[in-house]
Amino acid sequence: MAKKNAKQPTIITLTLPDSESDERHGTLLIARGDLAHVRQFAYANLSDLTAIIKDGVMALSAVEAEPPVIAELPLPAGAPASSQKSAPPPAPAEPTVDIPLKKGKKTVKISHLKLTGGETDAAAYRQAVQLAAILIDGKLWDGETPIRIPDVYALAKKMKHLTAWDMALFALEDFVQVGESTESDETPAAAEDDEPLTLEAPTSPAISTNGASASTALL
Repeated sequence: MAKKNAKQPTIITLTLPDSESDERHGTLLIARGDLAHVRQFAYANLSDLTAIIKDGVMALSAVEAEPPVIAELPLPAGAPASSQKSAPPPAPAEPTVDIPLKKGKKTVKISHLKLTGGETDAAAYRQAVQLAAILIDGKLWDGETPIRIPDVYALAKKMKHLTAWDMALFALEDFVQVGESTESDETPAAAEDDEPLTLEAPTSPAISTNGASASTALL
């Protein structure tokens, strides 16, 4: 009997340069297979790193749910091949996810749709996207206000039999937490040192965006 292919490990690389100021900066790279997520962030305490890593893992899960398609642009006629290498890289942009609606779609920043219950797999994020579509179609959420889902599967059961007419009887706060993450959403763990380190984990931890700039790339 043939063995199933083992799931590729998650590689987390956290770089924390030395800084004498109260606000320090770092870079987080999370990769699994051919997909990766990279972001630069600012932090005040080492305990902030748990939430930052959690954000990065969730962003990678969102990318895995809908992998980007990157097409190579042809060089202008007569342009030397070396000109492509000399072009400056584009500025990092926060990744987004498309929410399929009954009519069209809504593009939402990943930081505006967070799972705070510990789910980090792509299936959980796909479920969150479906629930977000119901909230938008029900005119409870505009996709611009950050929302947090403590338990995506419990929410799916709660909303399973609700119709668009039923949604008008509820408020957004009846289903999700509204606004940026609070300390009660996270359980930070203090790191032992601030040296650059590389972690390898077979499964992913869980996210929230702290105003960090982020970008997603294919490795």
